[in-house]
Amino acid sequence: MATQETGRTAGTPLRLPDPPAALLKRRVGVATALKFFGPGAIIASLTIGSGESILASREGAVFGYTVLWAVVVGALAKGALVYASNRHITLTGEHPMTRLAKVLPGPRGWFPVLLALICLASFPGWASGVTVALGDYLESLGAGNATAYAVGALLFAALLSWVGGYTVLEKVQVAIAGLMVVLVLVAVFAAQPDWLGVLGGLVPSGFEYEPFVADKYPDIAETSVWVELAVFMGGLGGGMYDYIGYTGMLREKKWGMLGHREADAIGRELATLGRKDRIPLSAEPGDVANARAWSRAPLFDMLAAFLALGVIAAAFMINGAAILGDREQVPEGNDVLTHQSQFLSAVAPVFESFYVVAIVMVLFGTAYAVWEAYSWTMYESLSAVSEKVRARGQRGIRPYVYAWTGIGSLLMIASGASFVSLITPASILGGVFACGIYGAGLLWVDRVNLPAPYRMSAPLRAMVAVGSAFLTVCGVVAMLAYAEVIG
Repeated sequence: MATQETGRTAGTPLRLPDPPAALLKRRVGVATALKFFGPGAIIASLTIGSGESILASREGAVFGYTVLWAVVVGALAKGALVYASNRHITLTGEHPMTRLAKVLPGPRGWFPVLLALICLASFPGWASGVTVALGDYLESLGAGNATAYAVGALLFAALLSWVGGYTVLEKVQVAIAGLMVVLVLVAVFAAQPDWLGVLGGLVPSGFEYEPFVADKYPDIAETSVWVELAVFMGGLGGGMYDYIGYTGMLREKKWGMLGHREADAIGRELATLGRKDRIPLSAEPGDVANARAWSRAPLFDMLAAFLALGVIAAAFMINGAAILGDREQVPEGNDVLTHQSQFLSAVAPVFESFYVVAIVMVLFGTAYAVWEAYSWTMYESLSAVSEKVRARGQRGIRPYVYAWTGIGSLLMIASGASFVSLITPASILGGVFACGIYGAGLLWVDRVNLPAPYRMSAPLRAMVAVGSAFLTVCGVVAMLAYAEVIG
């Protein structure tokens, strides 16, 4: 019978603490599952303002319903990736990046360093892009200078994140964003889309820009359709610049081995394992059953987050096709947020005014959330290869991450580039390609280092493999097209 250990003797099998009774039930209700919706809510709130509100609407406008399949494929691929990552840390107490620093062929630590570099390159692009979009929108309302607003929002969000002074405002923002999402969902039915076209768009097929794009938006028409789609895929549900930190945030939930009273000793023991050593998890039936129960916690969290993101992205894309595409309007250049107010006015004209408040709150919430998420991502990446970073802790490296992101973002804002131009390299590299190769790394660790009873199920392994291959290929094709190596 499985019991939580009271002490550690090196070399003895590791046993997970007993899971909550709710996780042991054969059938779990929605209310119970939502109790485990925590870190996923942070990721969802990070991307609603940009990935869904802007990019999904834009794709619907320029492609119509033909790329709705990308929402499904992207949500499944990234959801499986996130679950596999969070499942690993829940069962072992060790972040996958720590294991990936040792087990992959080649120089020790090269993989976490590679991902850290990709994430560092991505941070300023997304932070500046979100605040530039916000500044442009406020200027379009006649409220002042776009650059001043972008700089002010960036610095104020960083300050609030640093001192932790956003608690009350955050609750208001969540409520407003929730209402906006509900209205956008209602707008899907009010807009009376071509439902046969919607169903057809769920089947992957060839896609090209709508005919009006070449005439009215020649700059977009000159962009490779693969670059355009990859930028959306990168924004959908976030990227590795979010996910590495997302997995690290589970430490605060104390799920599985993360809540073991000897978690620190277990971490030190795992650090001594060789490249091909198995993590010594107990193979007793009771302990394996506990592991399966604990695996449900990150599963429920991921399902709630990515189901919500998928539905929201699909709603914005359908509205983009039915409303914006029909009126030949595309969120582009310095005007990526104005047109979407029509989604809410389709429900009732009064909600068009509400959109102003909602979108400002949503984008500022995103600008606020990135700072801590990025700090956790960099800590988990570098602590896998550096004892000094581990000793400093996440708080110890915050100043460097804030400084890098802040200075880089200010320079990018000063360049005068548009939202899409700012995020494109980060979205392709960190939001698509990096996700693909991280998934491949997770498969390697699962096969090499986990005992058979603790490995991914065959369906999960297949989803991670197919999703990782898709994201890697999509990222490579988009990078080549962006660099104009291919057409």
